[in-house]
Amino acid sequence: MRHFVYAILAICAVTLLSSCDHEEPVNPIKPLGERTVLLVTSSGEIYDQNGDLVTQLPNCTFASEIISDGDDYFVGGVQSKGRVGYWKNGKWNTLHVDFIDDVDHWTYGIGKWDYYIYLLDIPNVLKNSGIFPLDDYQHFIPANHALRVTEGMCYVIGYEETNAEARYVPVLYSNRSKDTYKKEYLPMPAGAMTGECKAIYAYDRDHTVIGGIIDRKPAVWVDKQYRIYDISCPELLEEGTYPIGRIEAITMCNGHIYAAGFEYNEKQELTATVWTDGIPSHYQAHESDENSSQAIEIYSYGGDVYLLTREYDTESRNLMTYLWLNGHIIRSYTDIEVSGLTVL
Repeated sequence: MRHFVYAILAICAVTLLSSCDHEEPVNPIKPLGERTVLLVTSSGEIYDQNGDLVTQLPNCTFASEIISDGDDYFVGGVQSKGRVGYWKNGKWNTLHVDFIDDVDHWTYGIGKWDYYIYLLDIPNVLKNSGIFPLDDYQHFIPANHALRVTEGMCYVIGYEETNAEARYVPVLYSNRSKDTYKKEYLPMPAGAMTGECKAIYAYDRDHTVIGGIIDRKPAVWVDKQYRIYDISCPELLEEGTYPIGRIEAITMCNGHIYAAGFEYNEKQELTATVWTDGIPSHYQAHESDENSSQAIEIYSYGGDVYLLTREYDTESRNLMTYLWLNGHIIRSYTDIEVSGLTVL
């Protein structure tokens, strides 16, 4: 009888191990034809990749960011009734948190991990119904998409004003402490006057790639170590105070860093630019003396990289938004001022 029981247990163990070996990932990567690209405008319209309106977010004053998890999408921003929360699949969800004072709520970032929703509502990070304050936040200015979560580790980025005129220092917060988010100042080269964090990609819990600007040049911090990126027209650095290049969005795909933003070309026109491992390439649909462009979002899905650029004709005042996939335009949108995208 004892041997029979041992045999049954052995069979169960083998069956369990076999089932674990063939377990599908939680959110498997969909083939290209089965994906849905969702675009969000700052006023809360959600469009699909064909430019068809999916929904208008109810009571939306400002939509700051859209993210996805499987077949669900989540939008953070500002609700007209002053409540704190987010939109899930187009419907509003209020977070039940207790604030001591009555303040306006403005979400600068949204993240999801497991069953937890994270919102950056200065001066706090909200995790479901929990409130976790940012340490020493009085002079902190968050980036537009300031929050990222990976494996339960939450990061917040931005920059901090200093006493010097027009001077900022790059700032990173993390929840390594259980009760508060501790602040770190990211390094810059000796003699650098100012720096800002504008975008973040986080992975494997402890790794971050942060994009922004140091002085007038595009820069990244890879695991908190800075790198100054090349620009196409270094001669423009000889005079002026305006940024020659800046990173607004960042992602990683197949081990490569893709940093999107803008730089000025030899005609001193604003040009949408993606730096791939530090090498700049321009993404402008129409090159003319009247056109300016900017890369506003970059997003990796599986082995593919999606890019949003905005192009403005100063003569006709026409605004065009372009959706790129792996370096090629796949859709264009007239007079839709898209601010972000995600893939379902």
